[in-house]
Amino acid sequence: MYVTAYLSKDIIPGKVNYSPQHLLKMVQEMKLTHIPMFSGLTFIGNIAEEDLIELSTLEQSEVKFYDYTESFFLSEDHTIFEAFQLMYMNHTNILPVITPDSKYIGCVTAQSLIEAMTNFPFISEIAVSMVVSTATKELSMSAITNIVEANNGKVFGLMIIDEVEDRTNVLVRFSSSNLLSIGETFERYGYQVIQKFYNDEKQELLQNRYAQLLKYMNT
Repeated sequence: MYVTAYLSKDIIPGKVNYSPQHLLKMVQEMKLTHIPMFSGLTFIGNIAEEDLIELSTLEQSEVKFYDYTESFFLSEDHTIFEAFQLMYMNHTNILPVITPDSKYIGCVTAQSLIEAMTNFPFISEIAVSMVVSTATKELSMSAITNIVEANNGKVFGLMIIDEVEDRTNVLVRFSSSNLLSIGETFERYGYQVIQKFYNDEKQELLQNRYAQLLKYMNT
């Protein structure tokens, strides 16, 4: 999951000898929030679209790109998840990948990373999702996995989605033909099933009985 496996081949970096108008056109055509800038082969930082709009109003002799660059980038050993975090922190949808000796490798975009993640089995496989809550001090990913697998389920992944006070909520993605049993087993072992993104047999039975009761009352 290193970012070097997901480099976008369509991004052209900017050069300090380009005009702000030309750079702005590049950013808008590629639908980027920033563009990585270079002086020769040396990376000098990233310039945001709004700064290019401001620079476009100046005379070319007044343009000083160095005053507007922001120095954020990825290295070869960064992962997809670190890339998303850095994008969020810098409000950008593009990150250049730079080696320790400042060599430019390429760029990754939010779009290219999202496309890559959709191929992960956690997302791509046909599965059901369940959010279970447990005391944080008792959290065990292996225990959650064991409950699913003991009921003949196949786990595609688990993800901690939030922590509320002393409890942790975990999203479980799995496939199984025994969904009702899995939900009941979680509850039997002290987990709270917060959300179920499917209809189980118990829920359907209760809905049918409620519908029959309403029909009886209206006759």
